[in-house]
Amino acid sequence: MRVSEGNLTQQYYCDYLTILAEEIFFTADDDAVRRKVHEKIVFYNLFLHRMSVDGGFHARVLAAVLQHSNDSRVLLDLLAVAVNTDGNVLPMEDLQPPQHGIATQQPVVSGEAAVSALQLWLRREYASSVKEKHVPRRMAVSALLRSYISGTNQTAEIIAAAGDARPKSWWQFQTRRITVTEISNPDMYFGKGHRPIWYEFPLDRYAAVLAGTPALPLQNVYDCVVCAAGAWFSSLPREEMIAWLNTPQPSTAEWEILCAPLLQCDCPDAALSTANWLYASGNCDPALDLYANITLAFPGTPAEILAFERIGMTLQKAGDFDNAFEAYKSAFLASRGSGAYQMAVGLKNLCEVGEDLGEDMSEYYTRIGELADALPTPDKLHLYLDLAASCRRRHVYEAEYHYLEQVVSGENGGEDLESTALSRLSEQNSCLAADGRPDVFLLATVDAAVESAAAAAQGNAAYFGFDPESALRWYGRSVSVDVSALQFKAAMAAGRNADEYAAAPAQRAAILAANGASPALIVQELNAAITDAWLKNMDISTVIEPVIPYLCSESLSAVLDGVTSRSTRDDERAAVCSAAARALLSAGSLDESRAILRTALRANPGCEMRSRLFAELGWMECEAGRYQAAADACSSALKINDQFPAAWAGRARALTGMGKYDEAFTAASFAVMQNPANLSYQHMRSALEIVSAVPVDPQIDLLLILPDLGSLKAAAAEYTVRKTSACPPDIWDVSAIEDVVSLRA
Repeated sequence: MRVSEGNLTQQYYCDYLTILAEEIFFTADDDAVRRKVHEKIVFYNLFLHRMSVDGGFHARVLAAVLQHSNDSRVLLDLLAVAVNTDGNVLPMEDLQPPQHGIATQQPVVSGEAAVSALQLWLRREYASSVKEKHVPRRMAVSALLRSYISGTNQTAEIIAAAGDARPKSWWQFQTRRITVTEISNPDMYFGKGHRPIWYEFPLDRYAAVLAGTPALPLQNVYDCVVCAAGAWFSSLPREEMIAWLNTPQPSTAEWEILCAPLLQCDCPDAALSTANWLYASGNCDPALDLYANITLAFPGTPAEILAFERIGMTLQKAGDFDNAFEAYKSAFLASRGSGAYQMAVGLKNLCEVGEDLGEDMSEYYTRIGELADALPTPDKLHLYLDLAASCRRRHVYEAEYHYLEQVVSGENGGEDLESTALSRLSEQNSCLAADGRPDVFLLATVDAAVESAAAAAQGNAAYFGFDPESALRWYGRSVSVDVSALQFKAAMAAGRNADEYAAAPAQRAAILAANGASPALIVQELNAAITDAWLKNMDISTVIEPVIPYLCSESLSAVLDGVTSRSTRDDERAAVCSAAARALLSAGSLDESRAILRTALRANPGCEMRSRLFAELGWMECEAGRYQAAADACSSALKINDQFPAAWAGRARALTGMGKYDEAFTAASFAVMQNPANLSYQHMRSALEIVSAVPVDPQIDLLLILPDLGSLKAAAAEYTVRKTSACPPDIWDVSAIEDVVSLRA
């Protein structure tokens, strides 16, 4: 099971176990029972996502697991099994859903083998469901495979495909509703999270030490932790799940308690990497505290020197130059027995912060030069590269250029060292002044932009890691990148007063909605935002959509009535209705979206707008599986404008769902003729040429014409099962329409 850097994979696994372990889901007529199962899927997804991207949450969960004897035993046993696992083995084949919240003790696969492991497991589960004639399970696994191959999380599609009569968009809306109403960070839904530093989370290495497997690769440790944590979470009552999902980042005092076990390990690597992670994720105070404890727990080791250096670096960046100098001084004193290179690095750090304090550091630089002359060539070149980086931070670009030239001209420095120096020299050579020297102003501007972009990226990482407070801090460091919209989203997600970041009426409308203001006030701000977007020719749906998650059903109806009746001008009113419909569909509210599109049509807009509205209605009805209504809507669009390729494509899709292949092929051909550059239309026409010649099944044929690889492979599987009631493994190797032809015959 591959859970690293891929909460999508965790979600697929979780969805599968939840759906298939709850057979009542397929048989119950009670909507409340189905909703309960669906809520589990949502909560499990959110939990696994947070475990992937939020180190603070990860640390708290792992601490809870280790403190509970049964859960701790499961984790330590799983780690012990993993240490004996062959990386080429694919053990997913026999994996079964866990019973009563206890993790199955299966070997964990990491790396590239895990990718094939997951797909192989899903393929075999599909084949097994075919063999056993378990139709709901086959539908669920087919949707899982389609999601996995397409690289997107389609929880709602999986549920809909598992036998529920409601359309996918209804389930999407329910997912969004639960997330908004139950989780205090309402703007954070499913998606790809990013960790500021990949390698390790707090306490993972400590758990490996407790299990007697300290040499186990970090990736395997992380996989085992997530497996056991998922089992632990599944055993919690609903109210406790919600409380954990809403748990904010730990305070500095809490971090001190959580990180204490790391200082008990014989090796300082876990504590150092955790301190580095804390710093990189914006948690500077607990990082400083852990670095200080490392100097006490591991005296006389390289870890002590490194920890003092990191303390100095952190304080220097914070502007506390006096204490930074003392930290660097401690690092230098601790390095006196570590060789000339480490002493030179210590002096270099002292020079940096000494210049920040306005001191004359020339004698120190002379001493660094003397030490450099006595170093072996590789160490000397590494030192020169360190000095070049120091000069760059201080914008002393001529000195940086000099050191880089020495690195390039040196011998036996290594290819990586030379490549790094040449790359930076190329950047400098592109920013030269008229006299041939580095242009200080231009280079400083470029460096500031790079630093700002990096800070914004760190902010995004923290935001998607469910840590909006940290995201705000990182965004604040991004001075040359416009992050105002990101700051607003982070402030809203953190529950902070976002007024200072609200620069647009749409943002002020979201604040009003979040604070429970009256619909009249929200409409007033939204109408101002819509007018501004109209004048700037912007997409109006992007103005309306951010407000929707913060509105209850009654307020939503009143706000939509207010914004869609803002004008008596037919085209303008229809355009606003169309935008509101797209925003509602994005939120998964299909019925409301359909109703507001019909309102737009009743506004009697001009021909071009009316045609577009009918086409949008057609695609929406296709989404709901109402193919006759979809075909009729697209036909209405084409009666107004028969040169509208999107309407032809929508009609082709609807007619395919109805089994009218010849008419569908004709419609797809018109779409290609009017927009030959569109690859989706070309795929649709090519597939329909095959389908119209040899029709098989409308629902499977519809999968074939959809222009994504996941749908193509799902179609191949369904055709084969329909024909032979078997599932040969080569069906998943198809990559083009032509590969599927033989499977249909």
